[in-house]
Amino acid sequence: MSASVPGTLRVSNEVIADLAGYAALECYGVVGMAYTDDQQHIVDLFSLRTLRKGIEVTTEGGTVVVTLHVVVDSNVNMRQVTENLKSTVGFVLKTIAEIQNADVRVSIEDIRAR
Repeated sequence: MSASVPGTLRVSNEVIADLAGYAALECYGVVGMAYTDDQQHIVDLFSLRTLRKGIEVTTEGGTVVVTLHVVVDSNVNMRQVTENLKSTVGFVLKTIAEIQNADVRVSIEDIRAR
């Protein structure tokens, strides 16, 4: 095992969004990240380069809140996919970014066939 290094780790919101996005894309049933235009109600599916546009990172009362806007496959159990996303993204943020109490929220924006 490696020894602990004293100090503070600071991780930007963009890095948190990237970590969450890549973890989310590895989850079964997730087609991609999405963004809904509120004025036109059009859902855009993002590529890997623009992945973080479908993820919001904020803080509430000292807790990091990560909201994932996802597009899921039409043949999956949405509740199971949501729970899997929360668990996977929370684990990645805890392991890599050392964020102990991330609140992961999932917003399913669209359902598509692969």
